[in-house]
Amino acid sequence: MKNVLLFGYGKMGSSIARGWMLKELEFNIIIIEKEASLREIAHKDGFKVYENIERLNEAKKSKIFDIIFLAVKPQQMEETVKSFSMSNLYKSVFVSIAAGLSFSWFKNKINKDIKIVRAMPNLPASIGYGVTGYCKSKNLSEEEDKDVYLLLTAFSKTIYLNNESMIDNVTAISGSGPGYIFYLVEVLSQIGIDQGLTIKDAKILARETLIGSSRLIETSNIDPKLLKENVTSPGGTTEAGLKVLEAKKNGLYPLLKSTVKNAIKRAKELNSDG
Repeated sequence: MKNVLLFGYGKMGSSIARGWMLKELEFNIIIIEKEASLREIAHKDGFKVYENIERLNEAKKSKIFDIIFLAVKPQQMEETVKSFSMSNLYKSVFVSIAAGLSFSWFKNKINKDIKIVRAMPNLPASIGYGVTGYCKSKNLSEEEDKDVYLLLTAFSKTIYLNNESMIDNVTAISGSGPGYIFYLVEVLSQIGIDQGLTIKDAKILARETLIGSSRLIETSNIDPKLLKENVTSPGGTTEAGLKVLEAKKNGLYPLLKSTVKNAIKRAKELNSDG
């Protein structure tokens, strides 16, 4: 059985690990998490978990890890990779989900010959409905590539990117995208409250509208543009609302475009910060 080491059991790390649990993969998974409260959660979830590599070694559980997932924040990554000098981990395949940190960053910080995959999953991975874009260095073997793909597809639909530069775009659209969607539901709920609905009713209406619409996109296999047209009657209420959202100067398209571009900009800054 192959060994996987997951650094970080925060929101994304735990989402990934729980996605693996849903598929009952045949990998030996060990967690490294410095926060005691998160270690407790990982332990309750059924994982072997240690505070750091030193504790892992003391427990005589240190192994040759085939794949090392780095699920820590970009700002914490440098501190995390410093620990690798204490263990023989250079033959491992590293999978980073940190926004912004490039192949070059990892080669400079760890080893110029590192086998590295950059992946950008999103929060719905925790329920097996994530989506991940990923790219890889050229030195992975065919078997290593298959193992990484198996781990990624366990918690998400997965898109391979030929060009590393595209990973920042994925980060801004699908990686950060759930935050945009959750905010849309939050705002729509608040507007309902402002218009006189109860808090409970407004939240139900906004949430279930999103869930139902998403489900319709998934099951109907109809282009969202056509679905939009199907719900829009000439002279009706949807058309009246869409006139605002589709405004060229200050409608939803220019607003979301600015949102995504700002997220891409920040992803590039994170690599510079590192």
